[in-house]
Amino acid sequence: MPEKNVAIRRNKRSIIAALAFLAIAIFLAFSPFVREIACSYRENAVLLKLVRLSGAGVQSINITGWVRVDGDKADAHDPVVMADTTAAWLKLPELGRGVESWQNQYARGAKVEGLTTGGRAVTVLGQTMELEKGSTISHVMVNLDGVEGWKAPLYQYKIRKVLGRYGQDCRVAVTCAGKIEGELGQNELLACAENMMEQSGATIQEKTSGDNLVSLTGFSPRFFKTTGYAGKEVNLNVALRYNPVGQATYVYIATPVIFTEY
Repeated sequence: MPEKNVAIRRNKRSIIAALAFLAIAIFLAFSPFVREIACSYRENAVLLKLVRLSGAGVQSINITGWVRVDGDKADAHDPVVMADTTAAWLKLPELGRGVESWQNQYARGAKVEGLTTGGRAVTVLGQTMELEKGSTISHVMVNLDGVEGWKAPLYQYKIRKVLGRYGQDCRVAVTCAGKIEGELGQNELLACAENMMEQSGATIQEKTSGDNLVSLTGFSPRFFKTTGYAGKEVNLNVALRYNPVGQATYVYIATPVIFTEY
């Protein structure tokens, strides 16, 4: 009889542990953090697959974040403060940081550059623009280069959270770059770019071709975020460029950040 009671208690503990594990798994599955990471991972996998489809070897992954700063934010019109504050929020080490500011009749800006503790290059830009008399808008941009593929979604999430402190109009994009040894002619560049767009299920909205460069912008249902540009909905850009000096063709595919202010 005592052995039976022990077995019952063990079974109860096993059931409770299994239910607790199931509850945690359900919570994580529906948490915004996990959903965003999973979505970014799937989209980045598509980008990398398309680069390889072109025949290129993947060289780098770059993350770019952009936010339009809400006008009621403190120091919303001070580019130096915005750039320096963003660098601090990203935990960019102060040692070795470079700061540069500029100004013209239309805009003022500041740039902070440095390396993360892992040695990745980071650039933070703060900018204010006067689009019309008495109407000033501000932006903050972040660029992170040299990211490993499996870490990219985590950096995307971190950059989005930091920029989200400035305003809701925030975008984070990924660019994957590759290299094909040798020359592709203009027709081959275009055919390769069109094939990449077709494989992504994208409809082409805009096309630029000439001078050893082809750039296609379109909309693909395989990517969640979209951007309005010149009255069109876009979320994917493919570009191929032949460099006669290096005798190589460079391939870029991105979920772009495109705004008419720039």
